[in-house]
Amino acid sequence: MRQIVSKKKRRYQQDGFDLDLTYIRPNVIAMGYPADSYEGVYRNHIVDVSRFLSSKHGDKFYIYNLCVESERQYDYSRFNNHVCSEFSFEDHNPPTIRMILGFCQHAKTQLKEMADRTLVIHCKAGKGRTGVMSCCFLLYYYRQEHNDPLATLKFYAQQRTSNEKGVTIPSQRRYVEYFGHLLNNRVMYIPKQILFTGLLITYEQNQVFTSSLSYTVKSADHRIQYQSFEIPLERDSTIGRDLPPNYSVLHATHKHFIPPPNQQCRIPLEEDVLIEIFATKTKRGKSVKEKLCHFWFNTFFLVEPKMQAILSDVNERQAESKLGTLSSCLISECGHKHLYTMTKTDIDGLHKDKLHRLSPSSFTVSSILDFS
Repeated sequence: MRQIVSKKKRRYQQDGFDLDLTYIRPNVIAMGYPADSYEGVYRNHIVDVSRFLSSKHGDKFYIYNLCVESERQYDYSRFNNHVCSEFSFEDHNPPTIRMILGFCQHAKTQLKEMADRTLVIHCKAGKGRTGVMSCCFLLYYYRQEHNDPLATLKFYAQQRTSNEKGVTIPSQRRYVEYFGHLLNNRVMYIPKQILFTGLLITYEQNQVFTSSLSYTVKSADHRIQYQSFEIPLERDSTIGRDLPPNYSVLHATHKHFIPPPNQQCRIPLEEDVLIEIFATKTKRGKSVKEKLCHFWFNTFFLVEPKMQAILSDVNERQAESKLGTLSSCLISECGHKHLYTMTKTDIDGLHKDKLHRLSPSSFTVSSILDFS
């Protein structure tokens, strides 16, 4: 049963142990949640994890519990209280950039205090959230070996899984890339404010059963900063085509500005931003509003000059990158604007829609921004 639950994650199966646990490095462990009672039947049992760490590392280990869920807390005395839960964040989402920096500094201190200490990082499954923090720490602390964020993500995936699917959620990967470029360019992270004026949603054809879209803009604490009205979508039978390399969202067959250019909003945003998009569908004669997708970005990387250059340079971009693309344009009735564009594969929830049942393959979302 444990093998089924852990899926393609590599397990530690030596010396009488069978744990959802992997050494990413000799002193960095990624593992699944240490459960108690009945849940320990199919997850790591907390007794087995405690016994493993004591037998392999004595008292020289430190655990990071990244789970923010109240039901994922446990008796820290089982591990001599060598547990930190200060850097917890929601499942299927990235941590804030501030939290990543704080985590890396905290973990560095643990290793400096005790040279042969082992860091143990876990969330619920021990893959996504664990992977984000593991990769960011490798980029931060082991820079001679790990200075390319995409290569580090691949390294983690190879170490932790048998199918090389480690951190797969686009926004989580984006934040690892953000952090890697921040370190590589030796730029100090300082909160930067931008003005959000709307979204531009585009696609070439629409054969999806959706009648309208709307969205909310939230800050890192999930407070709503802006809530749009719904816009209807045209449905057509146009045959899909591949987008050319020089494709511009402003030349898309279907373009929806929400709100319209002559009614643009001006919402100040700072640091980590969450965009949630909702689809209203007709089911059994009734309109039903459901969350379609979401994505995160951080305003600093749109404003800082070195980061702007990276986000604007699509020619040097690797296919695995989830950074999104920053561009400037002149929009009728709006004037000069900056667009931060996410393609379908950059958007959480749509990246798995391989058969395009949720949205067209050409679906893009661009945040329309002012930087002054």
